[in-house]
Amino acid sequence: MRNFLLLSCIALLYLGMAIPVQAQVIQNESPEPPKKEFRSFWLATAGGMDWPPNTTNANTQREALRDIIHNTKAMGLNAVVFQVVPRGDAFYESERLPWSSFLTGGPNVGIPGKDPGWDPLAFAIEEAHKLGLELHAWYNVYMANREEYDRSPDSDPPHVYYSNPEWIEQVPQSGGGVWNWINPAIPEAREWIVGNVVEIVENYDVDAVHFDFIRYGTNYERDDSLMQVYNPAELTNMSDWRRENINMFARDVYAAVKDVKPWVKVGSTPVGHYRTSGGWAAGYGYSQYYQDSRRWAEEGVHDYVAPQLYWDIGAPGDGGSHAPRFEWLVDDWANDMRGRHYYLGTGPYRVEIKPQISAQIDTIRNSPAPGHMHFSYRNILDNPFGDSYRSLAIVPPMPWMSMRIPDRVKDIVHEVTGNNVTITWEEPTPGRGETDPFFRYVIYRAKASEVISDQAIIDNQAFIVDITGERTFTDQPDAGTESEDYIYYVTALSRNNVEGDFVKVEASVVSAEDQGLVAKSFELEQNYPNPFNPSTEIRFTIPAAGQVQLTVFDVLGREVAVLVNRELAAGAHTATFDAAGLTSGIYLYRLETAGQHMTRKMMLVK
Repeated sequence: MRNFLLLSCIALLYLGMAIPVQAQVIQNESPEPPKKEFRSFWLATAGGMDWPPNTTNANTQREALRDIIHNTKAMGLNAVVFQVVPRGDAFYESERLPWSSFLTGGPNVGIPGKDPGWDPLAFAIEEAHKLGLELHAWYNVYMANREEYDRSPDSDPPHVYYSNPEWIEQVPQSGGGVWNWINPAIPEAREWIVGNVVEIVENYDVDAVHFDFIRYGTNYERDDSLMQVYNPAELTNMSDWRRENINMFARDVYAAVKDVKPWVKVGSTPVGHYRTSGGWAAGYGYSQYYQDSRRWAEEGVHDYVAPQLYWDIGAPGDGGSHAPRFEWLVDDWANDMRGRHYYLGTGPYRVEIKPQISAQIDTIRNSPAPGHMHFSYRNILDNPFGDSYRSLAIVPPMPWMSMRIPDRVKDIVHEVTGNNVTITWEEPTPGRGETDPFFRYVIYRAKASEVISDQAIIDNQAFIVDITGERTFTDQPDAGTESEDYIYYVTALSRNNVEGDFVKVEASVVSAEDQGLVAKSFELEQNYPNPFNPSTEIRFTIPAAGQVQLTVFDVLGREVAVLVNRELAAGAHTATFDAAGLTSGIYLYRLETAGQHMTRKMMLVK
């Protein structure tokens, strides 16, 4: 990922040239964190960079991966880009690629192709989704491998280096050694890679596939002869032909992914310089690596692009030490997004960049780009973000994908024990014909005394207290020395992060001083509002913990809904009755617990 950057920097120092250019997006002000923003990082497994630890113990590896995913949420990020195919090997169960040796001990110890006894990708998806995070499967496309310990002739399935040596191009490195690349010109090689990606999408509930090394490593010597054989567009310019080979893969893999699961996003991380610079030496993705990434966006065969902008912010008019300049590159990318999302990459692995990460985030936020990423996980462990992520953010929906608004959550109930508030709910009813009924949930909290309007709370990201994939949430608001009423709002997010309407509950948090004064009676209150359309809240109090059932009937005694049927703690609770599918009329609701029962009437008016 970083080699073209190092080459560019060396070239720059050698040439000693830089033409200062004033970028348009650099700003002094620090914008508020937006409600919708993609925030992620690259979790690199090649060479064991970020993970896994150098051990053969599966439990140790699993716990380390769990810690990374939980840290992701704790830092205020909302997606994990997990490298699952680094060098022609796999961090998941595959019939096409051998297991990575880094799962069975690492360099010169691990055995390529040996089953580690667990599936890291399946585990990462489950953990990420529980926490409300996206999981993107990162695939290094044309980088076959770099070290001999990455591959073995005895693995089953075999490494591509051995199964298809006719696809491999050996690229000597200036520091010694050889990197093995797959030649993009060969149709069978492209088809094989597409098949590997489809295997991931078919077998795993990933939110996206994410490509790196979707480019040439250099100019390959046999391309003259290959161009004569594989040239369906009959191009005469070698550079155009090489770019078209990469373009064909981008089109084919996008179509294949969407054919299997239309909701899975496709993205990649191209070289940070596209075609131009601010006058400094650069390795251009377009001309040096034959990577026409903006064309993929324009053609609609990528959903997002995450360019690697691994340089620092330079003061206006500064010299070579600040070229290339981060803010110039942000302006160049963010103002040419061609109808797709661009998530701009930062490089905190560089010592001169890490202190600037908050400023770089601000620079991106002052541009049209809807998100950013950081390379890599080990370089953000000390949380260099300051208060950039002081509020949580929803991943921005992509308007060219399904924009169906999810229904409201159902059967919401809360219970208060001291200053602990636990809210539970059921998932919304899937839309008719919906093939991917997947939901995340957003929870907002506000003091009742501060609520001017419900929509004002929903519109303000500062009130978001959690984004989760589970249907329960426990909060500990501080009531101080006074009891306090809080309003909680729960909304559903679709797979494409479209937010539905809210359902709310009000919870009274009792201060420690007033704990002994909590009511000990059995009480069922009149629903509010009443009459109602389409939903209403029902509050009740029980004197002791126990099994509770709250049921709604029509006037003929037929059961129409069970709002509560479980163990609850002593105290006050609230349930929401959503009658969107019922006709107008009188309904009865009945509370039962520990041999006591009470019934009230309510009226639905549509």
